[in-house]
Formats: sequence, structure tokens, C-alpha cells
Amino acid sequence: MTRTHDTAGDVRWMRRALELARRGLGNASPNPYVGCVIVKNGRPVGEGAHVRFGGPHAEVNALRRAGRLAAGATLYANLEPCRHWGKTPPCADAIIGAGIRKVVAAMPDPNPLTRGGGFRAMRRAGITVRSGICRREAEELNRSFIKFMTKKKPYVFLKSAVSLDGKIAAPSGESRWITSEKSRRYVHRLRGAVDAVLVGGATVRRDDPSLTSHGQGRDPVRIVLSASGRIPRGSKVLDGAAPTWILHAGRARPRPGRAEWIRMPSRGGKIPYESAARLLAGRGISRLLIEGGGETAAWALEAGEVDEAVFFIAPVFIGGRRAPTSVAGKGCLSLRGARRLEFRELVRLGPDILVRARAAARAA
Repeated sequence: MTRTHDTAGDVRWMRRALELARRGLGNASPNPYVGCVIVKNGRPVGEGAHVRFGGPHAEVNALRRAGRLAAGATLYANLEPCRHWGKTPPCADAIIGAGIRKVVAAMPDPNPLTRGGGFRAMRRAGITVRSGICRREAEELNRSFIKFMTKKKPYVFLKSAVSLDGKIAAPSGESRWITSEKSRRYVHRLRGAVDAVLVGGATVRRDDPSLTSHGQGRDPVRIVLSASGRIPRGSKVLDGAAPTWILHAGRARPRPGRAEWIRMPSRGGKIPYESAARLLAGRGISRLLIEGGGETAAWALEAGEVDEAVFFIAPVFIGGRRAPTSVAGKGCLSLRGARRLEFRELVRLGPDILVRARAAARAA
């Protein structure tokens, strides 16, 4: 629907809805992050957020709190109310049934199969619908959901802890610890905000990581990318502390431990990124954190699928031709082919610097 001018009140209540939506970070995925405010006579009478996958949606929570006061009120939500049945009934039907007079949404549903359905149903019921208030902020918050819905692939974060000269380990392979404890705690929080964390088999064999959130949120699914399927007995990823999927391309026999072994196609001895991405998206992985070494980073970068880089830079030089770097693979033959990103955040974390960068649009 065409947007007219934004009123100060509309912006105020939509920003409150966006604030509420952030309560779902780390728990609502793969669903979107949605907040809702119901306003009547200039004051809020009900608020809600979608805080857990499978739980009530934001609009339903807000309607429950508003009760009878919802009749004749205005509802603000940062995403078009759903019209389809999933784990919960359609929100648009609940809004219609509650007697809401007007709905203001920040953006339409990005799902091409359901986009606009909620708006149409509410307009047919006589509800005034506006869309586009704070749209940029809403799209930023749900950027991973937008990619998941439109491309059927996970939104990919690439994490690395590096020295000033770009090394992720000494020539001996020693990497604990390049960065500080403060940086590592940030990584634990990041794991708690994604659906899955992925490393290569070499990282498991060398470092034996646990890949859990260490109490900083829900534990993500642990994914090991290993064409050979060589996972040592007793590896922490086999301890059952969190769901673990081993993506392999050989005739690997499952090792003792609680993990799911998934056979994948291979090309040139490697598992193609596209095959893995389709599998993960089909299993509800919308936010993927890649923490592996240089080869695993190159695996995603060469496929053009890294959406966001999260690098921790420590004030130390390592040096050495044999010391591994954060990205290996073939690399680019010229700077014209370099993968360009845009800095979004630079933060001091104790002695380290956190750099977050977002993939830039490719030049034509």
C-alpha cells in the first residue's frame, strides 16, 4: 500500500515495536523477529513480542494483554501480520476478530508465497492498513530472515580471530589464544544468537572445540564439514551437549557419540557450498556462523555467500610463511575480483578490536 507522510506518533510506536522484536534474538529464529504495540487514545494498551520459535506470535501476545481494549485501537508491528497456518494460527485473523481499527506495519512479509496476504485479508475486513513506517530499520533487524525467505539459504556470519598480520595460528598450529577472554565471551554470545555454527573437520581434529554458547544463550546446532568424515573418537562435538550434524561425502562409518551423520554429494573431493546451503535451509537453519579455518572460510567466500564478517584483531604479530591465514583457497587473481565489504562496527574489546563488516553490492 502506498505510504503517505509518517507521523511522529507512528514512528514512536513502530520504534517501540522494533525494540520489543529484539527480545526474540537467538530464540525466535528461523522465524522473524517481531514486536507489536496496540495503541488506543494515544496510549499503549497491549504489547507483545515473538520470543520463542513455536510460541505465540507478537500480535497474539499483544492482543491478549489488550483484551477488550483492542476493539477500535491501532496495532503497530514491524512485519506484516501472517495470514497462513504454521505452528500457530494466522495473526491476521486474530486481529480481525479483536476489532482492531487500523494496522501500521513496517514492511511486508518477504516470503514470496505469503507476501501481502495478511494486508489483503485485513483490508477486506474493513481495517485501514499502512505499510512502510521505519522500513529500513525493520529490514535491518530481519536481514537474515529476508535472505532465508527470498533465497532459501542461511544468512552467513564469518568469524575469525587474527593477529595484526592476519594469522590465525602459529606455524606449529597453536592458536590458543590469539585474542582475549573478552573477545571469546563475545563469540559465545554470538553463538547463542545463531541457529548453527560450522567448522571444518581439520578444526575439530586440531582444536577439539565444544562450539557451545557457554551459557550465553541457546546452544546452536554444531555442524562439521568433513568430506572424509574423519572425526576423532572422544571429540567434544560428539559429546551430546548440543545437536551435531556431520556433513561427509565418503563412506564414513558413524563414530561413537551423539551426532547425525549426513552423506553429501562431492565435487573434486569437496562438498559443494550450494548442496550444504540447501540442506541447512531445509532444516530451518537461517543464521549460520562459520568459525572454521582458512579453507572453510574460502569455501563460503568463493561461493559468494558470506553476508557478514566478524573479525577479532589482536595486537600481536605472528609471522612465518607457514602460519595459516584467515582465508585460504584459490584467492582472487586481481583486486578487481576481491570480495568487497563495508565496515559497520569497530569496537574495543579489552586489548582487541572487533570489526564487523557487511557484504557490499557488487559493481556492475
